[in-house]
Amino acid sequence: MLDFWKKKPALGVGLGVGLLGAVALALRYGMQRVARQPLPDNISPAIFATRVCQTTHGEIIYHTSGAGELLVFLHGIYPGASSFEWSRVYPQFAVGYEVVAPDLIGFGESERPRRGLDADDHVRALADLLFTIGQGRPTAIVASGFGASLAVKLAVQHPDLVQRLVLYAPLGLDASMRRMPLGLSTLSRLPSINRFVYRNYFARRPFIRSWLARFGFGDPALISDDVVEVLTSFAGQYGAEHALLAFLRGQLLYDVKTQLGRLTQPVSVLWPDLPDRFPPAQVERLSRFIPNCRVVLAGRTGALGGLEAPEMLHRLVDEELLRPVQLPGAA
Repeated sequence: MLDFWKKKPALGVGLGVGLLGAVALALRYGMQRVARQPLPDNISPAIFATRVCQTTHGEIIYHTSGAGELLVFLHGIYPGASSFEWSRVYPQFAVGYEVVAPDLIGFGESERPRRGLDADDHVRALADLLFTIGQGRPTAIVASGFGASLAVKLAVQHPDLVQRLVLYAPLGLDASMRRMPLGLSTLSRLPSINRFVYRNYFARRPFIRSWLARFGFGDPALISDDVVEVLTSFAGQYGAEHALLAFLRGQLLYDVKTQLGRLTQPVSVLWPDLPDRFPPAQVERLSRFIPNCRVVLAGRTGALGGLEAPEMLHRLVDEELLRPVQLPGAA
C-alpha cells in the first residue's frame, strides 16, 4: 500500500504528500495571513437560481432550474470542491428535469461548521434537502468521487428518495482507495498546524493547479485559468479547512462493502479509461458487489470529467438516465 501511494501521490483527494514535506512547503510562505478569496461570478449558470435549505446539520446552498423529474448532481471531495464541478454539465438537463446542484455542507457556498460532518451527518443533510425540494419525490443522483459514497449511503438508507444512481469515477467505493497516507492522517489531527498547512499550501494556486494536472484532468493542457481560480477561491474561504480535515481524519468513511449489496436501485458506473489512475480491476470488483450495476467507460478523463469533457459526460449521463428503471422483483 505504501508503494501504491508513492507511485500515485495524487490519488484519493490528491493530497499524497508526507507530513514533513507539507509543513516545509507551507513554511516557505512564512506566517503571512492568507487573504480571503472572493467568489467568482461564474460558479453557476445565469439561468439557475441560488437557494438556501436549512438542514439538520446546517445550511445547504444549491442551484436549481427546470421542471420535471428531480435530478441531483453531487460533487466530489477535494480542496476547493463545490457544485461548480458539474456546472458545465447540469445546465443541459434543465429541459426535461428539475435540476438541483448543491454544495455539500463544509464546501462551496454552504455552511462550513467547525465540527466536520461524518458520512451519516451528510446523508441526513442530503435527505433533508431532498424532502424539502422534492416533497418525497424519488430522484436520480449523479455523483462523483467520494461524493458517490455518500450517494450510495443515501440510496440505501432512503430508498424511497433515490430512483437511480449514476456514479462517475467513484474511487471512494473501493476499500483499497480509501486509506489516507499516514502523514496526512497525522497532520489532520494536529491543532493549529493542520490549519496553517491547509491555508498556506493546500488552498493555494500552485497546489490546486498541480492537483488538477496530476489527477483532476486526464489532459493537463485542458486546464483553464477559470477552473484554477474557482477552486482556489472556494479552498480559501473562511472555514473551508474544517470539512477537508474531517475527511482526512476518516470521518466520512464507513463500511461501503456492506452497503453496496443492499442497493435496490439501478447503478451506472462511469469509469475513466486511464488505467494508471483508475485501474480496471477496481471497477470490476465494484460491479460484482453491486446487484444492478452497469459499467461504462468514460474516456481518458480525470477525476473532474464534468469540467474536462462536459459534452461527453452529458451524453453518457443522458444515456444512462434514459434507460428504463427495472423495479426490484420485476421480470
